[in-house]
Amino acid sequence: MRRRECPVLIEMDQQERLPAGIDAPSRAEPVEVSLALRDRGWTPYRIWFDEGEGAWIAAVIYRLDAGSRSCLRGAR
Repeated sequence: MRRRECPVLIEMDQQERLPAGIDAPSRAEPVEVSLALRDRGWTPYRIWFDEGEGAWIAAVIYRLDAGSRSCLRGAR
């Protein structure tokens, strides 16, 4: 059986979700997604799988030194 890869989205606030640039299996554990995000410089504090969107959602603590938000805007 093939594993379904799903995008990981960063939730900046309740209305704005941006792609993190990584994918994770739909059956992954939240800790696996968290570690992948930490490798990218994010500080996730809540991660869940949204079946309606078919994506992992990560609420993060935004850090200016991570510079990730500007990178994400360019990835759109």
